[in-house]
Amino acid sequence: MPTIDIQEIKRRIRNIAQRGGRGVALTKHCKEQMIEREVDINDILNVLNWGKVVHDPGENAEMKFKVLGNDLEGVPLCVVIILIDQESLLGITVHG
Repeated sequence: MPTIDIQEIKRRIRNIAQRGGRGVALTKHCKEQMIEREVDINDILNVLNWGKVVHDPGENAEMKFKVLGNDLEGVPLCVVIILIDQESLLGITVHG
């Protein structure tokens, strides 16, 4: 597995998030968790823009990351994503 440049990954995530949600797809599970936790896309974008990026290489997903931050109300929120390419990512789940 190639070495992950976390600063480059963080830059890519921020670039995607700064486009106002274009390029951010969400799984059905993620959407269900958002409803349960009263999280909306703006909360997710806030975490993606400002949160700490941590590599999460579970189940051979080398481009899977946790982004740890706060929602717009300041409540801790973790967004688990997979980077698809330079312009898109997939939100897997959200949790506190």
